[in-house]
Amino acid sequence: MPPDEPSEPRPKGSRKKSRLEENTDELRPPVTHGYVKSFDGTKLFYSIEGKGPPLIFCYGLICSSLHWTYQIEHFRKNYRTIWFDYRGHHNSETPKNFASLTLENISRDVGVLMDELEIKESILLGHSMGVNVVLEFYRQQPKRVLGMVLANGTAKKPLETLFRHNALETGFELMRRLHKISPALVSKIWKFQKQNPISRTMVSLGGFNPHLTPKADIDLYVDQVADTDPAILLQLINSYDHYDATAWLHTIQVPTLVIAGEQDNIIPLEQQELMHQLIPDCRLEVIRHGSHCPQMDLPDLVNAKIDRFLGDLNYESKPNLSKESASQSTGKRQSPDPARIS
Repeated sequence: MPPDEPSEPRPKGSRKKSRLEENTDELRPPVTHGYVKSFDGTKLFYSIEGKGPPLIFCYGLICSSLHWTYQIEHFRKNYRTIWFDYRGHHNSETPKNFASLTLENISRDVGVLMDELEIKESILLGHSMGVNVVLEFYRQQPKRVLGMVLANGTAKKPLETLFRHNALETGFELMRRLHKISPALVSKIWKFQKQNPISRTMVSLGGFNPHLTPKADIDLYVDQVADTDPAILLQLINSYDHYDATAWLHTIQVPTLVIAGEQDNIIPLEQQELMHQLIPDCRLEVIRHGSHCPQMDLPDLVNAKIDRFLGDLNYESKPNLSKESASQSTGKRQSPDPARIS
């Protein structure tokens, strides 16, 4: 069962704010939390901040809203920013059928959440594995996607190129076998990350630019990972590593922004360049000095890139449509029409 509804589920991030930002915080838009039952009865936690056109944020493998926190802080001023915890993650419920913890079902959960919130169409933003969640949702329900922001992801099997080699395929297979023999031992080793300075240093150097991302944010991420059941990682990495969208990326018909970290040590830059080449209406933004998490390294720069993308699409705040009136909307699909945004 999920825990009681938290009062502050999204980490605010430890980056020092300017005086102007601190003053703006006093006028922060409303925040709404809730739960929705997905197609198989799994309870999923979601959070909404701000008003306006919807932006749905999807985070990475056993990550959290922390990875999008600086974007949510920024965009909630003019948009309805929405995120949810994946099945088996944080405030959401672990499905009764553990085998249903797949990338494809997480994407189905996005559609269930949009139905619950009466959102007909939206722009979706994904980071790392969240890129695959967004791509898969587009494959399942393309007419509900107005545009995509794909940050630091790969369209095909990640373990083939993780850290620019495929050694982790063997590593995860060994971990999987050991977990079958002794789940308790794997869990104990996994939680040891919290006390292991070597693990913290490796995560810091591998996933972030430690000269740019605050240490407190990196430490919080390591703690969140250590608190996650490794069985969830093993189940999801199996689904994630069998996912390959490259064969149909050329069929995508919505504007797409691909964001890459110049110094991404986890998903090589070439993988973002490949998506850029295969998706027809696609813009690539390479963040200099950016790591696997450029949105945390250099949030103001990344926010500006996304702002420009949304502005070019005329994705502006308009009166909301109800589900009933939105369903009556017809006509040829073109670029995002604000009048059809819920």
